[in-house]
Amino acid sequence: MNLDTKWLEDFLMLADLQHFSRAAEARHITQPAFGRHIRALEKAVGQSLIDRTTTPISLTPAGRQFLHVARNIVGQIEDGIKMLNGIEQPLQHPIRIATPHSLSSPVLLDLIEQTSASLNVQFSVDILRVDLAVDALTQGKCDLFLGFEILSLLQPPFQSLCIGSGEFVMVSATHKNGKALFDPLTTPTPMLRYSADSYSARLIERQQPSLCDLNTYPVFESSMCQLHKEMALRGKGIAWLPDAQIRDELKDGQLVPIDRERFNLPYQIRIYRNSAPLSKQANTLWQHLDHAVNSGWQMTADEPQ
Repeated sequence: MNLDTKWLEDFLMLADLQHFSRAAEARHITQPAFGRHIRALEKAVGQSLIDRTTTPISLTPAGRQFLHVARNIVGQIEDGIKMLNGIEQPLQHPIRIATPHSLSSPVLLDLIEQTSASLNVQFSVDILRVDLAVDALTQGKCDLFLGFEILSLLQPPFQSLCIGSGEFVMVSATHKNGKALFDPLTTPTPMLRYSADSYSARLIERQQPSLCDLNTYPVFESSMCQLHKEMALRGKGIAWLPDAQIRDELKDGQLVPIDRERFNLPYQIRIYRNSAPLSKQANTLWQHLDHAVNSGWQMTADEPQ
């Protein structure tokens, strides 16, 4: 196969900008030359990669799959050149994983601790909002996405493994006597609210009918569970938090659930991949987790596995 790496870089730029003229400008070449490069790449690959009928332009199914391949090839070449020139010593082909703040600690840390030693793999982690992490997976900017149950990712071209489960629980800080600082069922209570466009906000919306009895008023808003946790620990209000993130605080009584039997939102912890070929290291991890899940293993909110 006669394939110029510059064509791959052009293709990656076009995939990011979704516009021929802007991509050509960013690559510092004329638009006609840029277009020839993309057509030459398509000819070399033997597939149409760009859907030119849409506005903005988009990738064909083959283009979305090839996007992962192109990113891996260009990334490996760049890392190799840096090593040869002594510029830096980058991680050797790390598994690129994206996750939201709410699962970065301790869930992701537990997963890394369990797998990195036994599999001899390295990780490069991006902590992103759920929607941005989904985009990163779709565009091939990460190998795997560790997240909650996302309906759009439970169908082709994506695959997923359920590696754990838990609950979002409504929690309060405590008095010295260990009882909840707030009681939203009887008194006006400050609520730490999630931003309307966040995954957590959409999850809580499903619980709205049972929230009518709560006497709350918003005092803070953020899309980050970690900020809600810190604010709740400071006694600034009650918050919905995933039990996986606050297992230590629940255990030592810094936070207590408010009527947990009534106010709980079950969730799944899933790891997602695109159907495009993974790097060797990412595929090793995927196969390891697939075997573990099929053997009955699950991560829990109570203790790392």
